[in-house]
Amino acid sequence: MPKQRKSMGVRQSFFTIALATLGLSLSPVAAHAIGFSTVSSEAELENLMSQPAFVATGQFGSIVWNNNDQTESQVDFDWVNGEKQPFSISYDGSTIRYTVEGKSLETQTEGFFKDIFIFTQATEDYSRVVLNNLRLTDSDTALSISGIAASSPYKAVNIFWIQDIKKGFTLTGNALLSWLNQPQNPVNLAYQIRVGNVEAATDAPDVNQGQTAPVNSPTPAPETETGTGMDWFPWFQGTGSERYCSSH
Repeated sequence: MPKQRKSMGVRQSFFTIALATLGLSLSPVAAHAIGFSTVSSEAELENLMSQPAFVATGQFGSIVWNNNDQTESQVDFDWVNGEKQPFSISYDGSTIRYTVEGKSLETQTEGFFKDIFIFTQATEDYSRVVLNNLRLTDSDTALSISGIAASSPYKAVNIFWIQDIKKGFTLTGNALLSWLNQPQNPVNLAYQIRVGNVEAATDAPDVNQGQTAPVNSPTPAPETETGTGMDWFPWFQGTGSERYCSSH
C-alpha cells in the first residue's frame, strides 16, 4: 500500500516551531508544500528507509560516506571538543559532495530523492551532538533549521524527517561534537544525513501541527558556548507537553 505523505502548505512567509523536548526549531520559507516529522527510534528509521540512496556521517575521529551499492569512503577528521565545524552536502542529480571543514568526499549516483533524515546520536555519558544553523535549499524551497541535537543523559538519539524535497538540494550548517571522556566507539558520538525515498506506509507524528497564531509561551534560550563544549541546550529538560510556537 503506498505511503500517504504528510505535508504542510506554509501560509506565511516565516513560520517558526520549537519543540522543547527535541532541541529543535524550524523556519521554513516554502514555495511548495513541504512536510516534516520526528521519528521515535532508529528501528522506526530503518523501517522507513532500510536502503538509503546515500548517507553522510560525521563521527568521532572521521567523516564517512556510504552509497546504496555498499561502497564506503572514509577520511580521518580531528573533531575539536565542543567546537563547531561547518559542513555541506550537495546533490544535483548525478554528483554528491560532502564537505566538513575543508575535507571532502565525492561520488556519483542517479535519480532524485524526496526524503532526508537527520540523525543525531550521543550515547556516551555527558556527550552531545549538535547540528545547527542548518539551511536546506532545493529547486524552489528554502528551509532553515536552527538546531537538531542529541545529548546524554537527556535525549541520546534524535531523528528528524524532511519530506517532499524537489530534485537536487544543498544542505549546509555547523556540526558540533562534545564529550567528557573519549568515546569507546566512534558511532556513539555521531550524526548522519540519510537521503532516499520512503515507500512504506507509516504513521509518523507530525511536528507541523503548530498554530499559526502566536502562542504566549516562553522562547527557548539560545545555546551558550564555552571552551569545554559541555553547556546543554536548556530545552532538553522539558516535559513531553511543552511546545513553543510563534509566527511572524
